[in-house]
Amino acid sequence: MTASDSSWFSLKRFAVALGTVALGTAAGIAIVPWFGGYLGTLMGGFAAGLAFDDRPLLEAGVAGVLAGLGAVLVAKVLGSGLIGGIIGLISIGPQILLLTAVLSFGLAGLGAHFGNDFRDGLTTPIEE
Repeated sequence: MTASDSSWFSLKRFAVALGTVALGTAAGIAIVPWFGGYLGTLMGGFAAGLAFDDRPLLEAGVAGVLAGLGAVLVAKVLGSGLIGGIIGLISIGPQILLLTAVLSFGLAGLGAHFGNDFRDGLTTPIEE
């Protein structure tokens, strides 16, 4: 393992986490409209945690925030176009946006933690 692999933030881990969390969020919204985005964020973080030996907690959390706020923006843009979407996003209360960001960060990080623990449990040999 090189020094760049053990840093506290890795672009490689972030790219994988962003892909898995964004895909999970989109799939969750498509399957369960009300809270599926958060469930998908958790599952996407779980998939990111399965992928790496080092825990991608920060990377998954940041990816969760981007996916959560991106989902809010896409929902507004689909309803009223780009300019209307930006205006609609501005009209959402900052408390709701902060709540979305905090929940998305926490759920993606929690999913990455569980995924990493699950992968460690599957790959660690059982002592006799």
